Amino acid sequence: MIQKIIKVGNSAAITIPKEFLQSANYKIGEEVALEINTPMRTLVVKPKSQAAKKTLTPEFKDWLDGFMEEYQPILEKLAHL
Repeated sequence: MIQKIIKVGNSAAITIPKEFLQSANYKIGEEVALEINTPMRTLVVKPKSQAAKKTLTPEFKDWLDGFMEEYQPILEKLAHL
């Protein structure tokens, strides 16, 4: 889906499709948390209740997946000492 960034006063806005609002159970006027990832040029909309919850960056997740794959056997042995 392609949306256009529009000017609203001195700010910018992106319209949110009605279908997404309904499926995500958001209401007009509701406060949401925005998670900004500048290097990836992405913006994630989350419920306000999840504002303090952090997520892993894709780069860190990739590194962590590789680390776990390489060191899984050693970590399992250490866990059973």
